[in-house]
Amino acid sequence: MNKAIITGATGFIGKYLVKELVKQDVKVIAVVRENSRNILEITSLPVKIIKCNICDYRLLPELIADRDIDAVFHFAWQGVSDLDARDQAIQIQNLQSTLDLIDAMVKMSIKTFVGAGSLHEAEAIVEMQEDKMISNMGYMYKSAKIAAHWMGKAKSGNVGIRFFWPLINTYGEGEKSTRLINTIIRKIVLGEEPALSNGNQYYDFVHVEDVAHALYLIAEKGVDGTNYVIGSGQAKPLKEFLKVVGDITNRMNGGTKVPLGFGQITANVVSLPKETFDVTNLFRDTGFVPKISFDEGIIRTVKWIIGY
Repeated sequence: MNKAIITGATGFIGKYLVKELVKQDVKVIAVVRENSRNILEITSLPVKIIKCNICDYRLLPELIADRDIDAVFHFAWQGVSDLDARDQAIQIQNLQSTLDLIDAMVKMSIKTFVGAGSLHEAEAIVEMQEDKMISNMGYMYKSAKIAAHWMGKAKSGNVGIRFFWPLINTYGEGEKSTRLINTIIRKIVLGEEPALSNGNQYYDFVHVEDVAHALYLIAEKGVDGTNYVIGSGQAKPLKEFLKVVGDITNRMNGGTKVPLGFGQITANVVSLPKETFDVTNLFRDTGFVPKISFDEGIIRTVKWIIGY
């Protein structure tokens, strides 16, 4: 791979991927929003920046003259949490933009697409099969992710584009969203007990720096259409991970120890089978091996959050 486009290049995963591709001597074209607030985080790197809002990806063949691009990494997505995650118009636009991006790739003769799957997809598929009423409007986001995955895979296969939508559950320095580990650390730092489920469901986490390397390897070596999971290969009950987060954060933060509120959340807890986190295909096909242990990753993340 010599040249690649990254959408959402100033986002949490996107900016780590920019650094990874630059390290691998890949020329990067970073597609960012018109008014991106985080653009300074990548302007110091040798990248070409293209300003294009997510609703205008059909215009990319006009905005980017290059016709020797090998891959597109699609990480732009509006509304991953809070009210926007519940907004059907925003989520339908995300789906349409993904399909528009694939159309643009055809015009630009780009042959590899790598998107960003979410653990929410797997949880949604399990929960929606249960015979019960669903009222959580967060399913607008979850369903749009599933639709973008499945429709994008079919559309890409129809036009001869290699397609990957790896399942990702990451954390690390620079995380500003309300995802689980980030939220727990921040609450402990503020002296607040985080409300949690009983933590018996299986989970796995990979530091964002390792995720970026895995994405590069998938684009380089992945077998077309394979549903990769980016993981450590050490999936275990969520509680075991979160106890590590609590112990390290409390130790580094000092002061009165803040407990973890296991069992305080009982609604909408989905338990995925351990096989969901199987990384056999990823390790075999790409040679990926995570380098950052969970303990080390949490230490680095806590240091970033508390500022030392």
